[in-house]
Amino acid sequence: MTFALLAICAVHLAPTIKEELDVTYNKVAGKELKMDIFQPEAKPVAMRPAIIVIHGGAWMAGDRKDMHALAREFAKKGFFAASVQYRLAPMFKYPTMIDDVQTAVRFLRANAGKYSLDKNRFAATGASAGGHLSLLLGFTDTRDPKPTAFPKESSKVQVVLNIFGPTDMRRDFPSSLDPLYFALLGKKRSEAAREIELASPLYYVNSSVAPVFTIHGESDPLVPVIQAKILDEALAKVKVDHKTVLIPNMGHALPIERKEVLDALTQGIQFVCDKLNVKS
Repeated sequence: MTFALLAICAVHLAPTIKEELDVTYNKVAGKELKMDIFQPEAKPVAMRPAIIVIHGGAWMAGDRKDMHALAREFAKKGFFAASVQYRLAPMFKYPTMIDDVQTAVRFLRANAGKYSLDKNRFAATGASAGGHLSLLLGFTDTRDPKPTAFPKESSKVQVVLNIFGPTDMRRDFPSSLDPLYFALLGKKRSEAAREIELASPLYYVNSSVAPVFTIHGESDPLVPVIQAKILDEALAKVKVDHKTVLIPNMGHALPIERKEVLDALTQGIQFVCDKLNVKS
């Protein structure tokens, strides 16, 4: 489930973007976890919205640098965008990954004054495994009942741009992926029903979850398109604002050289802007 994003062509003169790389947001298990920050160079006249940008890679691979292009696009819209690192399987087991990205959200809220952030305008986006983690950021608050890092802050975001992320790990994935489940959970798939349920964003859907814009390929061979459809149905049932764009002949990648793909991504970015009242 690797993901690489090509640069998006801007249709207007973009603002100068300031980059701050390798910012440590937590130290855990002897490891420094880092984020790369992108924001407009100009000093903000008001508190900025923030977006957490999460890479894919089947929770076992990938790098925060994979998402720099998307982070820059949000920075051009006036966001404080943070492309974040998280610990990977099989060395680390789920729920380590969601704990890490939730900590990243809390780190930014705890440093809202330093970074001129509006704590009430946070978003998340990601592709594949990153889409899955982004959905969990929009559907749940801090999982760890006793977090050691920034415990007074919320981990939940207000809107999600989901790019072909798994939504229900309980269904639709073939037995050929059983080794992935074992690497991620440390248990045989047949013995991990509760863990799989708790790792599934669909399990948490209710009327209070964040609005979601989903982009998914109808020919995705890794995350079946039914995963996007069942999320769409679940959100409609509880009347949560959402939009799902299914793209014919698109697999598990985002080929933005195709007009319909670029249009969908542009719509998704605008959806996030609209939900957070960002004037673009």
